[in-house]
Amino acid sequence: MEDTLKAAIGFIVPIVEACGAFVIVIEVIRTAGKYLISLFRRTDAHSIETFRIRLGKSMVMGLEFQVAADILKTALSPQWNDILLLAALIGLRTILNYLLEYELERLDRGRTLSTGYGKGAEPT
Repeated sequence: MEDTLKAAIGFIVPIVEACGAFVIVIEVIRTAGKYLISLFRRTDAHSIETFRIRLGKSMVMGLEFQVAADILKTALSPQWNDILLLAALIGLRTILNYLLEYELERLDRGRTLSTGYGKGAEPT
């Protein structure tokens, strides 16, 4: 039973890591495309802040997938060194996540004041 569980987790970890990367890559492509379209149309339908907020949100989600993968990896071999490494990784990613969310909130607040769009009412 334990071997089966370890094999399953070993199979799932790369999938979870790939999901995190996929979320970020898809949003990078989407944001770059929309930004280029807005440049060629020369409209201000989307501001730089809107692009940064969307990309930042996908980065936060991607980091969450990476933390989940790290937790699963540690479940495979719970040695003290692995647990300490996991704690350091989670700590660093939590700080990065906090800073990203702080920046997103600041951008969103600035955009709300300048455009009149509140949370959830942003143009698409």
